[in-house]
Amino acid sequence: MGGRVWNIEVIRSDEGIIFTTGWSDFFAHHSLNFGYFVVFEYRGNSTFFTSILDHSGCEVHMDAPIASSSSSQPLPSFQITMSARSFCHRCIYVPGTFARTHLPRFVNEVQIHDAAGRVWQIGLDRRGNGIVRRIARGWAAFYSTKNISPGDTCVFELINSDIPAFNVYTVAAGGRQLL
Repeated sequence: MGGRVWNIEVIRSDEGIIFTTGWSDFFAHHSLNFGYFVVFEYRGNSTFFTSILDHSGCEVHMDAPIASSSSSQPLPSFQITMSARSFCHRCIYVPGTFARTHLPRFVNEVQIHDAAGRVWQIGLDRRGNGIVRRIARGWAAFYSTKNISPGDTCVFELINSDIPAFNVYTVAAGGRQLL
């Protein structure tokens, strides 16, 4: 994920293959939670490409290196590849590491700014400790208005962390486009 190489030791036991040294670092870095699904694609020579899917079936990418249009410094961001399941559930999960690092606790809404200058108030669901869990109420109206479809990758670029606000981009072969 993200081009980073993780060295993880594996051992074979009566129960199958067990990840040992390095797995806890990978697990913590990607904020894996119960219900997340890690897909391993074998690339040969003991090398795997991984994809991580959240509770809604969306692929999760951590801290995508995307520079702000108003600054040469990258802004904190994450990206989600939309799945058919995420449309059924009408919400998307925010990666835990991103939420803990960049979003205030006990916040109820975020703002999404679109290319037309409209500000969308989107409701959040939180964990018991106040950390943002998922983007929910109002998200379905946004993605249907913006014609986001399963398979589209959306980048959430944090432009204000005090009152959480994002620019949301779609990513395609030709680059990114503000929605």
